[in-house]
Amino acid sequence: MHNSIQEKICDISNKLIQEGLNHAATGNISVRLDDHFYITPSGTVSENLKPIDIVKCPLALDEEFIQTMSQRPSSEWHFHKRIYEERSDVNAIIHTHSVFASTLSVLRKNIPAFHYMIALFGGKEVRCGAYRLFGSKELSEEVITSLGSLKACLMANHGAIVVSADIDDAYFLAQELEHLSQQYIELLKIGESNLLTDDEMDKVIHKFQGYGPKV
Repeated sequence: MHNSIQEKICDISNKLIQEGLNHAATGNISVRLDDHFYITPSGTVSENLKPIDIVKCPLALDEEFIQTMSQRPSSEWHFHKRIYEERSDVNAIIHTHSVFASTLSVLRKNIPAFHYMIALFGGKEVRCGAYRLFGSKELSEEVITSLGSLKACLMANHGAIVVSADIDDAYFLAQELEHLSQQYIELLKIGESNLLTDDEMDKVIHKFQGYGPKV
C-alpha cells in the first residue's frame, strides 16, 4: 500500500533497476495529478531515491520557473510536459535506457508487426523518432510526433518511452517493450521474418481493448 505518488514513483524506479530496464541515474518517471506532475529528479541514482526527492511541477513548467525551484526535475522534463499537454489519456510516463530498446534506437528502426503483442501499444508498429539532443525542446517535439496516439516510441540513439493512464500499466508496458525489442533483434540477426498484415493487426487491436494486468 503506497501512501503517496512519490512513494509509488520510487517503487517503480527501483523495479526498473531490478529488471535491468534502467541503471544508475538513467531514465525517468512522472505521474500527472490534476494541474501538476510529479517527476524523478535530475542526476540522482535511482536506487537512492526517496519520496522527498520526487519533484512536484506545475503543468505550466518552464525554464524561468525551474530557476526558482530548490530541487531540479529530470533534464527530460520537456517531453513529459509536452506529452501531458497533448495527451489527455496519459497520466504516467516511463523513460528507459533498457538494452534492447536502446539498441534498436541506435539502428533507428521502427519495430514492425512481427508479433501480435505490438498491438499492446495501440497500433501496428512502435516508431523511432529522429535524433535530437537530450533534454531539448527539439527532442520533446520529436517525441510528440513519433509517439502520436500510441503508447510507446523510441528515441534515436537514446532509449524508449512508454505512456499510460496509470503508472502500473506503464511499468507493464515498459517490460513488454523491452521483451519485444529483444525478440526483434533476434529476428534481425536471422535476417528474415513474416510480418502480420494490417487486417490481422486490426483484429488484434480490437481484441486488445481493455487488455492488460488488473492491478
